[in-house]
Amino acid sequence: MTATIRDSRPARDATGSASRETVPDQRIPHRGEARRPDSGRRPLSPLSLPAADAACAATAVTVAAATTSSVAPSAAASGTAAVAAAIAPSATVAVIAVILLSAVNAALGLYRPRLAPSVLDDLLPLAGGGAVAMALAPLLAPFLVPVPAGASPASGLHGWTVAVILHTVLSCGVRGAAYAAARSRLAGPGARPTLLVGAGPHGHRLAATLLDHPEYGMAPVGFIDDRLAPEAGPARLPVPVPPPTPGVRTTPTPGTGTAPEPGAVPVLGRAERLADIVRARRIRAVIITPAPGAGTAARRLARTARDLDCEVFLAPEPGDVLTDFLAPRDHIWGLPVLRIRPLPQARPTWPLKRGLDIALALAGLVVCAPVIAACALAVRCENGPGVLFRQSRVGLGGRRFELLKLRTLRPGDPHESETRWSIAGDLRVRPVSRLLRRTSLDELPQLWNILRGDMSVVGPRPERPFFVDRFSASLPHYADRHRVPAGLTGWAQIHGLRGDTSIEDRARFDNHYIDGWTLRSDMKIVLRTAASALRPGGS
Repeated sequence: MTATIRDSRPARDATGSASRETVPDQRIPHRGEARRPDSGRRPLSPLSLPAADAACAATAVTVAAATTSSVAPSAAASGTAAVAAAIAPSATVAVIAVILLSAVNAALGLYRPRLAPSVLDDLLPLAGGGAVAMALAPLLAPFLVPVPAGASPASGLHGWTVAVILHTVLSCGVRGAAYAAARSRLAGPGARPTLLVGAGPHGHRLAATLLDHPEYGMAPVGFIDDRLAPEAGPARLPVPVPPPTPGVRTTPTPGTGTAPEPGAVPVLGRAERLADIVRARRIRAVIITPAPGAGTAARRLARTARDLDCEVFLAPEPGDVLTDFLAPRDHIWGLPVLRIRPLPQARPTWPLKRGLDIALALAGLVVCAPVIAACALAVRCENGPGVLFRQSRVGLGGRRFELLKLRTLRPGDPHESETRWSIAGDLRVRPVSRLLRRTSLDELPQLWNILRGDMSVVGPRPERPFFVDRFSASLPHYADRHRVPAGLTGWAQIHGLRGDTSIEDRARFDNHYIDGWTLRSDMKIVLRTAASALRPGGS
């Protein structure tokens, strides 16, 4: 099969006017606001493999217990209570093994999405992870329930071997069936509509490969390319791109009047129309083939496509520095591709962040209630009535919310409150208020904002709308901070970027946190924030 590029110029009707492509009325999130992905459009549900591995591990431990335990026969003759007592240790071992196995498999990368998953690639990690989990589970079980001698299915070499082998066989069998079903579904109507950015030789090669190998589940529906886009006009069109390999053809340049070939892959428009094309064609995957020196443009396109809930891949040419030194984990028939990480909201562990927020906010409000009351009383005595300070701030998706703080400065007028930049050493700040700022105790009422859902414990610090507009106009990536909820503390703050410090540096640190978000990074920031409370800096 061959891939060709054809002109996708809108067809002319009888009156000579161009018919416009209809864009479905489909909600697209605010810039930076992610939707939860539709798991039905993915090869495998994010939780399907962990659930299958858990079931296989529990089955393996249960069977190993039944075949190796010496307690079960005697317990069977002693009645139901004795049977339950004999089963309890094995059940405990099974639960611990499932938990350990899930953690080990996740650490080994067995749950990350892949374009071409293979059971043979999973075999050794599954066996190794199972061996570790089955060995540790019996050692941890006695801390939870009494384990009689011989009751643990992996207490001896025989039981451990049975559990590991059975778990490996079951997991490989289930994964093989799941992978085969996913490939079969994706090779048919379940293939994801795919947009390729860049209609050069490497883009041609990728399109032809995807057409020849439907098992990757990606159906190329078109290119976007600023050089070949129909709306660029004949004067701006270059000479046709030469075919990169035999069998990959390019139709004449758009505007020559040549009829397109059936099944050709069209050029749909320029890069600036990416969002419109994704909506109109219901694109689910975007592959970017970056041109030399086009790093900024490629990054912008990748973020736009990711914000539109597409799977995004970067496909450098073979021999590129990215492929030589970064060892891409995915490939399309030998062509290396790098998967761009989805937004945090699209990752399976994101709901746990909200659970962590609620738990920490509730605990903080209970524990810190006396401290908040004492600080409020001190503020009342020093600054008079009006202890709580409410101010409009910008959070997730550019939405505004009312942030709470203890009042440490009484501005001359409301306009000053909204537009004056806080600086260290303001002579109007009195001693108690200065202490509250230096120790960040004036921020404690924001635990209520976290409980309400306005903020998170960890995230970019929220800013006032006046300064958001100002910074967004001068810093291209400042608005990208609003892709996640604002936070009480953040990656920038624990590196000393708070108060009157570089806004560019703070935005860079915040975006780095968002791009690499994990639940572990949140816990790290919380612990470092708690530790830095002993070494407070200026506000």
